[in-house]
Amino acid sequence: MTCYGGVAAAAALPSLPPTTLTTLPSSSSNTSVRVRDVGSGGAEHHNTVLKPTVDGFKWRLLISYDGTHYKGWQFQQTPPTIQCILEKALTRATKLGRKDLHLVGASRTDGGVHAWGQVAHFVTPFNYDSLDSIHAALNGLLPPDIRVREISAVVPEFHARFSAKGKTYHYKIFNDAVMDPFQRLYAYHVTHKLNAAVMREAANHFIGTHDFSAFVNSSRNDGVPNPVKTIFRFDIIKMVIKSHNDLAPKDGLVSLICPFDCH
Repeated sequence: MTCYGGVAAAAALPSLPPTTLTTLPSSSSNTSVRVRDVGSGGAEHHNTVLKPTVDGFKWRLLISYDGTHYKGWQFQQTPPTIQCILEKALTRATKLGRKDLHLVGASRTDGGVHAWGQVAHFVTPFNYDSLDSIHAALNGLLPPDIRVREISAVVPEFHARFSAKGKTYHYKIFNDAVMDPFQRLYAYHVTHKLNAAVMREAANHFIGTHDFSAFVNSSRNDGVPNPVKTIFRFDIIKMVIKSHNDLAPKDGLVSLICPFDCH
């Protein structure tokens, strides 16, 4: 289940089930580099991007997670979020506080949303001769439904959110009279028969550049002044699934895929 897009795209489809978010990052460096001291600019605020307050090294994470038991990515005291759990692992692995790490994710995700390629970055005041140890340590400290797939050094200008080139969301619809219990956490159940051809025709209206101001949360200062986004694709794919009791395959899964520009 995957669908490319941003907060606006997710808000536009509130009735759909948890999605899988993939972020397409800009290129990264394989060598360790210094992060410039740009100052904090004031007290920490969870709705704004934290800026490094110390010289250090910047690291990029590629993360996958099953978001079933979490209330999205963004840090909050309770209940647990992906960022909260990841920061706890990072603080134990690096011996740094969360304000020193400045962990930033490429996108917020809603409660129950899954991710295959969520990008994040953090900083440390020290270098690593090898990233294998901290990579293994993080996955050893994280619960099994959250995994760091990759860790690498990046240039000072890299930013997990603002350097992203695009995002993709996948939404799955399980189209059958009886819901498959193995799909229940990853697909939306629709019992009446869907017309994939008509859905494809409707999806074409989303392709192009649009103003998503209607979906902006005006109470948040997200630092995103431009609500105009470009949707490159909106694919409707009808998939054939094989039942778990080895009976004949049958139609039953519809996947909605819509990549869009995040700038």
